[in-house]
Amino acid sequence: MRKLQKRYYILIFIAALAVGVMIRDFDSSAFEIIQNATAYAPEEEYADIAGLNPEKPIVNINTAEIYLLDTLEGVGESLAKRIIEYRTKNGNFEVIQDIMKVEGIGEKRFEAIKDYIVVK
Repeated sequence: MRKLQKRYYILIFIAALAVGVMIRDFDSSAFEIIQNATAYAPEEEYADIAGLNPEKPIVNINTAEIYLLDTLEGVGESLAKRIIEYRTKNGNFEVIQDIMKVEGIGEKRFEAIKDYIVVK
């Protein structure tokens, strides 16, 4: 009986030790993740350019569907369809300025969307 109690206490001690180690590791890991996340967070004014603003995402004009192109300022459904038609007929855009070859996108509209489009 005494041996059984000793084993029981040893198992409880090992379990408590394991739980303590897990909690310690979790706390330090969580702290490290939070610290790294805040250390590399972009300034608010650069959030749109970094593509972190869900209201104005960065759009790859070579692969975007209508619903993504439609998020660009001044680009509605019909213009989004023209962009897709243009790239289907002529191939991918090589530089973002090529989007001005699409009927309905001039310099003014390009200036409004140029920070939100990429070609990859």
